[in-house]
Amino acid sequence: MSTYTGHWINWSRGVVLGSTITLSSRDGGLLTAFLALFVSAAGAAFWSILAFSLHQLFSKNDPQLGIHQQRQVILRNTSSPTRAARELLQIAWAWRKTSEKPLLRSLPIAILALLSTALFGLAGVFSSEVTKAPGNETLIISPSCGTFTGGNSESTADVFQTQLNTINETKAALNYARDCYGVTRNVLNCNQYVQERIAWKVKQNASCPFAADTCLEGSNAAYEMDTGLIDSLRDLGINTPGFQTLGYRKVTTCSPIQTKDYFTLANFTAPGTVLNGDTMEYLNFGPTLGGTNYTYMYDTHTAYLSLGYTLNSFSASVGNPNATWQPVPALNRSDADVSLFLLAPNSVKYSGPVKDPWFSATTEYPVPRPEAGTTTTLYDSDHFINALACADQYQFCAKDRCTPLTAALVAINASHDLGLNLMQGAIRDRLALHSLSATTFYSTYGLGGDALRASDTLFNTVQEALPDNQWTIEVSSWMATSLARLQILAVQYATGPPTTTDKNLIQPPRSKEEKKLCRAQKVRSASGTTSFSVLGVAIILIVGAILISLSLLLSTIVCGLRRIFHYKDHKRIQYLLDEKLQLHRLAYEEAGQGYWQNCGNSIPVTKEGALLGVPDGVDKNHPRLTRSHNDPHAVVGESEEDAEESSLMESKPNLTTSEVTGVGSLSRRG
Repeated sequence: MSTYTGHWINWSRGVVLGSTITLSSRDGGLLTAFLALFVSAAGAAFWSILAFSLHQLFSKNDPQLGIHQQRQVILRNTSSPTRAARELLQIAWAWRKTSEKPLLRSLPIAILALLSTALFGLAGVFSSEVTKAPGNETLIISPSCGTFTGGNSESTADVFQTQLNTINETKAALNYARDCYGVTRNVLNCNQYVQERIAWKVKQNASCPFAADTCLEGSNAAYEMDTGLIDSLRDLGINTPGFQTLGYRKVTTCSPIQTKDYFTLANFTAPGTVLNGDTMEYLNFGPTLGGTNYTYMYDTHTAYLSLGYTLNSFSASVGNPNATWQPVPALNRSDADVSLFLLAPNSVKYSGPVKDPWFSATTEYPVPRPEAGTTTTLYDSDHFINALACADQYQFCAKDRCTPLTAALVAINASHDLGLNLMQGAIRDRLALHSLSATTFYSTYGLGGDALRASDTLFNTVQEALPDNQWTIEVSSWMATSLARLQILAVQYATGPPTTTDKNLIQPPRSKEEKKLCRAQKVRSASGTTSFSVLGVAIILIVGAILISLSLLLSTIVCGLRRIFHYKDHKRIQYLLDEKLQLHRLAYEEAGQGYWQNCGNSIPVTKEGALLGVPDGVDKNHPRLTRSHNDPHAVVGESEEDAEESSLMESKPNLTTSEVTGVGSLSRRG
């Protein structure tokens, strides 16, 4: 058995939300890491878009303060939002004494940058949630897919293997039911099937499912358990689209039954045997396959052999010619499969009286205690054998069409009139085989007294007094075992039975639909795989790709349109000149260093052989570039614009540096 890896649709969630990719743990880890890095890249792209938008928003056609110009340079050149936030706060601090409200100019944008960092940081962390969105379900596949058939009924080996397989199924179902269907749960063992348990509704004081005078406590004291419709997809994990699902229902009604009209006591005569002379209790609820005219014979001597509970069960299925028991008319049903349970308490004694009708023990049993000089009173069973019977009924439904609630084989035959599609028919065939072993009889098959919850508290042959409703606890446990068996068998179709690899005992899938069902069984996620929501991954990739593409193209498109249509072209020019390489060019060019070309584009270059550098002896408190006399291509002499700016500085000695910067920049950008 292995877990399917690749793309599949979890039909419980629909075609969009259920679209899933299952990968090995290694590949899943790589994809998770890639998504986190991709989200980080998308975050950087988002900041680039935001910074460009803010730069364009704040670009003005008239001179601005120096802090404004520096803020524009930061927005133009800082690719990291955290670095931008730091620099924005730094310029606010630097201009705190020479500019009006510097913090107000920088803090809102710094907050936006930090929010962008936090947003995409969280997005990167939560990108791993795409592994949780598809749920914790996977598909399982196996080359042993098929149904256990039991092989040749005339082969002793095959019969033995069939019995062994059935007992192992019962044990597995019993263990799962006790771990996962009770009040307390064994979490480690309950994480296997798509539903931890299949629920049912209880009706107490239900009508007696047999002849009115048969039920021990009256005609309205039975216990009914109804699963309602069990959905093949939702409850059993058979992964098909909604129009191909099938509903399945089981109703079990049980009651202790009276034995006074069905037993006789007689001495057993068999000279030369250990049983000769023993008193036997014969119960006649109908003949068995062995040809006897009684159902069960109990040696009353067994009650004194220090034995715990024994439980014998019998089954009668409607329409089954090989039934091992033919119930008396009072227990016979034409619309239900009947299971009979005969409980022998044997030597079990109780610390208090037991008023439960099936475990009834009110007969005082004094136990002398010579060492204490006292007598302890225990309670002995009132009968050697107590009887209980259950009627099991089944129903198949497709949309609003259902078979009658009836015996298994009758319901299976009636399902052919429901107009099932081919896939529903294949699912029906699977459930039909499961139904034949879903009777209450198979919940105790081969287990004897171990099938009783009462045995859990038995110490040697003594136990505490049982509650008055112990029999309902037992039949509820059997119902849980029956439904756990249904869950197990649903999965075993895909995996093959665990007890044998003999292909002669396994019927492989034959039709196209049966073969599809081999790859359509869901279980809870197995270790070693990781599942991703295709929708979640697609959203991350598409949104991220849009942001990254937009960040690469937005400035080019907007600036190109401004150039073509001359719409607020000063914003384009300022965006161009605020670029770090343009600022570099402006600094050296204004110092007369280099003969610059390609100045209208984002990357200006000098004429070949031009040398740039900071001269020796630069003022460390007010560093600035000076004209180079060694560069053969240096611009010598002062331009008219330079002369005009120098004249302005001389005529207005109190003019601030920011004002000069604004004017100078505008004059060069005009």
